[in-house]
Amino acid sequence: MRTYERNGIHVDQCTECRGVYLDRGELEHLIAAESQWSAQQSQAPARSAPPEPSYPQPSYQQGGYGKPPKKRKNFLEELFD
Repeated sequence: MRTYERNGIHVDQCTECRGVYLDRGELEHLIAAESQWSAQQSQAPARSAPPEPSYPQPSYQQGGYGKPPKKRKNFLEELFD
């Protein structure tokens, strides 16, 4: 069993199966941190209009639409990354 701390949460991880184990207090702390993180994300101000692009619009001859934007990780993905 390997023990480490990430973002103030004490995590035990099995070295063979890589399973993650939390005690009840750590789980409650994790749930509270996730709730707080989600609340902060929902309070972000909405943009009124997108900014004008400073690049030319792609044409069909250029092929493809480019890479899709990266999805922002949520709290749990950041914790176990």
